[in-house]
Amino acid sequence: MTSPIKLGSAKTDITPAKPVPLAGFAHRQGPFEHIARPLFARIHAFERTDGSGHTASALLVSADLIWWGSDLVEKLVPKIKERWGFHTVLLHATHTHCGPQTSGRFTDALGRPDAEYIADLEQRLFEGIGRALRTMEPVTIERGAGQCRIGVNRRKNVGGKIAMAPDVNGPVDPAVTVIRFRASGGAVKALFVHYTCHPTTTGDNEISSEYCGAALERIEQALGGGAVGAFLQGCCGDIRPALVSGGEFYRGCRMEVERFGSWLSEEVLRVSSLPMRQLAPAGLGSRTVELPLPFESVPASEELEAEARQTDIYGERARLLLREPQCRQESIPLEITRLDLAEELSLVAFNAEMVADYGRFVKEASFGKALPLGYTNGMIGYVPTEEQLVQGGYEARDSVPYFGLPSPFHPRTEGVIRSAILQVIGEKPNHE
Repeated sequence: MTSPIKLGSAKTDITPAKPVPLAGFAHRQGPFEHIARPLFARIHAFERTDGSGHTASALLVSADLIWWGSDLVEKLVPKIKERWGFHTVLLHATHTHCGPQTSGRFTDALGRPDAEYIADLEQRLFEGIGRALRTMEPVTIERGAGQCRIGVNRRKNVGGKIAMAPDVNGPVDPAVTVIRFRASGGAVKALFVHYTCHPTTTGDNEISSEYCGAALERIEQALGGGAVGAFLQGCCGDIRPALVSGGEFYRGCRMEVERFGSWLSEEVLRVSSLPMRQLAPAGLGSRTVELPLPFESVPASEELEAEARQTDIYGERARLLLREPQCRQESIPLEITRLDLAEELSLVAFNAEMVADYGRFVKEASFGKALPLGYTNGMIGYVPTEEQLVQGGYEARDSVPYFGLPSPFHPRTEGVIRSAILQVIGEKPNHE
């Protein structure tokens, strides 16, 4: 008899206790002014014992954050593994741009981290993990599929240059994947929603879990019984909410956040009302590949010293690189982690802002069995395709100084990444 997978879930509030600067938009000044929607970390602990008596465990946290900073992850993951013994830890972020900064490795234009908030975040996370573990019980896994049209490609060729503008013919991933976990008796214990679109509906200087959080709150309320959701953000690097007027993007406010949240929750609940395919549990095996992504070039100290006198973002980047010489490396590590939850369901996570082409490649290469996740276990910046690097635009080149990177990536990175994805998908998982 196949042993069931066990799941423990908890939801913990991670809203800042005091006003702090928000991350993601350079135009916002000062600490946040309001709390439109509180921020939560939704915590899911998995465990399964195989036929030989070997037990594997994994932790998946989906938090209403822009990302988990790589410097923060380097501290948190070892602590979590040592304290609770998880074999695999995935700290995932929904990528809301209405939450605090969690990294000290980027320019201040992306938001300054608050040390008190970071310490409080760790405490609340650890408390939530403890609560999740106290709710462990056997579950069955089901999968369903739908579609939602919130997102649109944001790279448009205007006059021979790539502009941040809606491209209705550009690549997009409208798929909604619903993963449902049922406890004994049929009660829904947890429900995962995988979708691909930047949570940048609003740029107001207020705390918000964005459309992702609005959708999950409606879903959790409809399910009842203490069910805990999780929003799993796909590779949405070049996908933005379709708020368009006169062929250009505009920022919305709370009304648009609620509208998009309603669209997504309605589709998820529709899918949940239909028969869903039950999946056989997997052994929670995992595999991680780390590959160096080479930069086009690394600026010399003399070049940076001259640039540092500028008052723009390039000047800020130069001062950062001079202050942190370890950031002037020829490459930066991209981490790709696969976690198997069921025989036909794996998560493939990246510590970067991957553009949509990579997400589609994960799905196609795995014949739909794997779901791609960006913003997991750190953040190195945008990872564009070779074509996008040649074209230019925000994701390929204009974002580089904000993340404090030496230069754009070398065009050959796409081939290396695709090969690594195939390796991660195809390799036998590690159960140790």
